[in-house]
Amino acid sequence: AVSLVMATAIATPALAFADGTTSQSTDVTIQSVTPEPGGDNLSFSVPTQIPFVAKADGTMLAPSADTLKIQNKSVFPIHVVNMAVTEQSPFKLVADVTTGTAANAFQFTVNGLQAAASVDTSVNAAWNMGYANSANDKISLDINDAKIARVTADISTPQKAATITWTVASGAAQ
Repeated sequence: AVSLVMATAIATPALAFADGTTSQSTDVTIQSVTPEPGGDNLSFSVPTQIPFVAKADGTMLAPSADTLKIQNKSVFPIHVVNMAVTEQSPFKLVADVTTGTAANAFQFTVNGLQAAASVDTSVNAAWNMGYANSANDKISLDINDAKIARVTADISTPQKAATITWTVASGAAQ
């Protein structure tokens, strides 16, 4: 019987004979889940369309920044880390329509950044959004310097010229 009590005391530290008390700590952490393609780990909305209207001189008009917004719908801050513009044939996204000879060449900027195949915004604090329903949970998209040149496509009706893919991550650029 004494052997059984000794074996139990040795095998179970909580039952060890000790005077006084002792304590240990456990850290509690919270982290947003790394988004998976098509997942719902980060929630945000973007405009479904940015409709341009081309004028005779090649300048293009876009809706005001008041109507074009990216909105955070997550309970934590998020940040746009990349804007990727994929052109749609027969249109050609270029840096400057006044150079080159490409037909249906177009250009535009979003919040001062030239639209391109990949625009890194990961260190730009202007692309930060606060948590959902906070005073700064939206980014207005100011479209400028929009031009088109050497048009051969029929643009008498709306034609898809490009798709913008917005990539976001939790947190904020510093």
